Amino acid sequence: MDAEYDLIVVGAGSAGMTAAIVAHTKGLRVLLLEKTRQVGGTSAVSGGACWVPNNHFQKAQGVEDSVDRAMTYLDTVVGTDVGREQRGVYLRRAPEAVKYLEEVSELVMPARPFTPDYSSDVDGAQNHGRVMVTRNFDGSLLGKRFNDLRPPYPENCLFGTAMVDGPDLAHLLNARRSIRSAWHAAKFIAHHAVDRLRHPGYRRGSRLTTGNAMVARLYKTILDRGIPLVFGANVADLLAEDGKVSGVVLDRPERMTVRARFGVVLATGGFPANTALRRAHLQAPAGDNFTAASQDNTGDGIGLALARDAAFDTRNLNGAFWCPVSIGKRSDGSVVHFPHLIGDRPKPGLIAINRHGKRFTNESEPYHVFVQAMLTGDQLPAYLVCDTRFIRRFPFGITRPFPFSLRRHKASGYLLSGRTIEELAQAIGVDTSTLRTTVDRFNDDSRRGVDREFGRGSTIYQRNLGAPDIKPNPSLAPLERGPFYAIRIEPGDIGTIHGLATDADSRVLDGSGNVIEGLYACGNDRASVMGGAYPAGGITLGPSLTFAYLAALDAARKAGNLVAKSPREDTETEDTETRERA
Repeated sequence: MDAEYDLIVVGAGSAGMTAAIVAHTKGLRVLLLEKTRQVGGTSAVSGGACWVPNNHFQKAQGVEDSVDRAMTYLDTVVGTDVGREQRGVYLRRAPEAVKYLEEVSELVMPARPFTPDYSSDVDGAQNHGRVMVTRNFDGSLLGKRFNDLRPPYPENCLFGTAMVDGPDLAHLLNARRSIRSAWHAAKFIAHHAVDRLRHPGYRRGSRLTTGNAMVARLYKTILDRGIPLVFGANVADLLAEDGKVSGVVLDRPERMTVRARFGVVLATGGFPANTALRRAHLQAPAGDNFTAASQDNTGDGIGLALARDAAFDTRNLNGAFWCPVSIGKRSDGSVVHFPHLIGDRPKPGLIAINRHGKRFTNESEPYHVFVQAMLTGDQLPAYLVCDTRFIRRFPFGITRPFPFSLRRHKASGYLLSGRTIEELAQAIGVDTSTLRTTVDRFNDDSRRGVDREFGRGSTIYQRNLGAPDIKPNPSLAPLERGPFYAIRIEPGDIGTIHGLATDADSRVLDGSGNVIEGLYACGNDRASVMGGAYPAGGITLGPSLTFAYLAALDAARKAGNLVAKSPREDTETEDTETRERA
């Protein structure tokens, strides 16, 4: 490392790498610091989706959308004015940010043609094209740097090493019912086998999907641009001079100071693995560490900023992006906090019950809403329950459908079972007659296609996550065929919402609302702009990339170094900034 750079970025997840790339394209000398030995953070195990209304792919597909329509949707579902002004900034600047990243980096994010917003039936909702998902990537293009990538959950990979995308999963699950799907599955397995033989030094397959593809594409750009990235870099303190953050102090064998002429960007992933901050700012029992986010995200950036009098913003209605989590054990003895997002919970033939053996919510609701129901009233412990027909067809937590064995998961206690509903009730520890009544009522509703208790399968979003071959309601199927199975779930999360107070340019604010010069925060280090809600898939990564982009632009403006921009781009940016400040 040199003694001085124009901009220092702390954290090499999607937000940090975005800030570094954008700043570099504007002519700044950038240093990227990562405390672990791998890039990617929680982004690497995410779905790799960004929610970007009115994006350029929508327009190419002939889909009509607008900032006003998206804001109407957010006003309807968020439930608070907290962050509303910056939500507007996000909606206006996100299409620009993603398009710019596609122009200057390896990132490619087509819009999914049909992906409903989570509250798909309210005013302003859109069912087409707002969700942009990273295109698959050939990880072998990283060469010997491939193993620098944080791996995905092995539970989300075939054989623990082969990443699958949406079409792959659909074909794999349908391989016993369709010749076309069986052929797809056979080709998939053959290609993976060849890939493993071709790259023996890689710890897994090189075909990357979802969030792993996103971080790989950004990392490829970091490497191609020659942006220095230091692994194992623990930042002990921020250097402050004359009321301005002007560098970092690294905790190495000997302390080392590195200066930053135009600022420091904090992008360390929030505080999901910091027990003290969780218990202080998240409601019990979610204060316990039931996070599916990276265990390396311990609030480092937030702690550095708070030591420099930054404000910690807790006004959002929730402190974390909730997700039910089950705690399992891998064959190597390691523990996994598995997030129950959309792979099992919304599928027909599964119910969620509380400690009394009763259903307590609509199982097909978004994961954030589902956990809010878990945290309301006397629900815990809670369980997901299914029958043999379900577990042979769909993934169930960390178990895999037929022909994979369930033996290890039963032996570890992760998977509870009973030949009858009554035996399962005894294994779980709930009243047998109550659970029998619950299942009988649900089965009757499933046959009718109408969930009288919670309205499951009543929206486009919920039906889209079901099974299209199940009639009359793709979200409902009875639990009839034993043995029956259950998994205990905890109120977990996929990241934190509370964070550092910032302005529209991601500049960190102090307790009086004044800008701390030279200090930026993006990703989950800054407070979410969504008010504590989770209105659509991609509302974490979308703002992460966008506000990292805006932070880098602000640092470049300070440097007075916009040589990479055309006169037309300069004019457009100035006009946008003028409107926003007005």
